[in-house]
Amino acid sequence: MFTKINKLLHKTFFKGMVDLFDLLGVVMVLAVAWYMHFLTTPLSALHFFHGAQGYWMTTFPAVGIISTLSAVASITSTRFIAKQYNLGNWISWINVIFAGLLDFGFGNMGAWLTYPISVVTNYLPTRMTEWTENKTPKKAKWYVVCLLIVTAFLLSFGLNYLGYGLCHWPVNAVYYLASITFGLALTADVLNIFKVQEQWYFWGIYNIANFGKALTQRNFANVGKYSYYIVNSLWAMVTWAKKSK
Repeated sequence: MFTKINKLLHKTFFKGMVDLFDLLGVVMVLAVAWYMHFLTTPLSALHFFHGAQGYWMTTFPAVGIISTLSAVASITSTRFIAKQYNLGNWISWINVIFAGLLDFGFGNMGAWLTYPISVVTNYLPTRMTEWTENKTPKKAKWYVVCLLIVTAFLLSFGLNYLGYGLCHWPVNAVYYLASITFGLALTADVLNIFKVQEQWYFWGIYNIANFGKALTQRNFANVGKYSYYIVNSLWAMVTWAKKSK
């Protein structure tokens, strides 16, 4: 039965890009968001709208709907990237804009400084020949990766500290989690620009850290998403390593 479903999916618009594991991720996000009543979350749940009145602030589930759709888009883009489809980079680039706004709204005060960088690093792969010509994944030199890690984490902690300070927001658990996750994501994003296989090791750690951040922020759509991502990153580590030079 599963084989027949996969064959049917391969005949759709995406022409083989979508499989049952992709659909499992989407179903997981929707199920968690529904079960935890996250789908009904209104704008008043965000820090900047506490105490707001009116239907659009307290009743209409704007945050729940947008967050869940963003999580679904993130699932789709990551799966496409893992399977080396450049369409995943395009989806990721568009979605990171909405993800940044939501992250800022949920209390990551450094998001307004860090996410513009993510917009750039998610756009660049869409134009690189490594992706447009579907080239084989590369391996990075260890000293290049080490230098990239140090640079990414210094930039992450620095920008987040500046963002929190300018917003007059206390340095809290979200600050440290956001700084760690952005440092990991920036490292992986830069490696992804050049289609380097080692990015998936950083995505694996990033997914675990972001799972913790989502729990702290009570963003349950992301709790489901990052549970799935942990499995996906392990799968990508193996498949990219087999294909890399």
